[in-house]
Amino acid sequence: GKGEVTDPHLQSELGGFKAPTAQSRKAAEQQALNSIIQRKLLVQAAEEKNLDKTPEFARLRERTDEALLVRTWQDQLVRAVPTPSADEAQKFINEHPDIYGARKRIMIDGVRFTAPNDPTLAAALQPLNTLDEVRALLATRKIAFTNESGELDAFTVDPRLVEQLIKLKPGEVFVLPQNNVVLVGTVASMRSDPVANNLAVRHASNYIKQNRMQESVQRQFGSIIQAGLKEVQYAKAYEPAKPPAKAAAKPPGPPASPTKSN
Repeated sequence: GKGEVTDPHLQSELGGFKAPTAQSRKAAEQQALNSIIQRKLLVQAAEEKNLDKTPEFARLRERTDEALLVRTWQDQLVRAVPTPSADEAQKFINEHPDIYGARKRIMIDGVRFTAPNDPTLAAALQPLNTLDEVRALLATRKIAFTNESGELDAFTVDPRLVEQLIKLKPGEVFVLPQNNVVLVGTVASMRSDPVANNLAVRHASNYIKQNRMQESVQRQFGSIIQAGLKEVQYAKAYEPAKPPAKAAAKPPGPPASPTKSN
């Protein structure tokens, strides 16, 4: 019935959680069951107050149902992506020695600051060649920053970031946006620390698969959105701004990667 909690309910509540032991799985299932029961009790009480009949709830339910439907489709697309073959993984390893066979550990000196609401800062950073020049610019603009140094492990970051850091000239300044924080740094030194081949194969396989999952979703969703937008009718007050001539539509890019400043 409506209040019955079945095993599929439990599995959905666990959200794919894989318990390392039978005991921890039992504890997780008990916690999930308690969560479902408490939620159902509150839902029952809310329905008795007719809160499920309000316009506010109808709008929230519509938005939630739409998001869940899109998420369900996205999960279906992701599950359909096959695991790369051993040959594909090995080819990727051979093509990226700086991550695997000659894995780089990169010492970074830099300054970190909260991204200010100042669209002119990026252009002002572009011609700077040293961290001292960067610090002087930030001080002039009264932007608080912290000096940082640390080691970046090529095995644990996006390969595209590693490729760009490797190409920097000694002392060359790079700018790396990370959400609402910006790191401006230089590569101080670099050393090699090879990765065991079994770890390399697992890492390469996961990376290739994640990229293919992302590409699959972007390709399917992107083509539908692009075609559908041509049919959308906007109220005059909400018409989107027309893009500049020759501007090409671009899918979301890779994780934040540095831009060189020289």
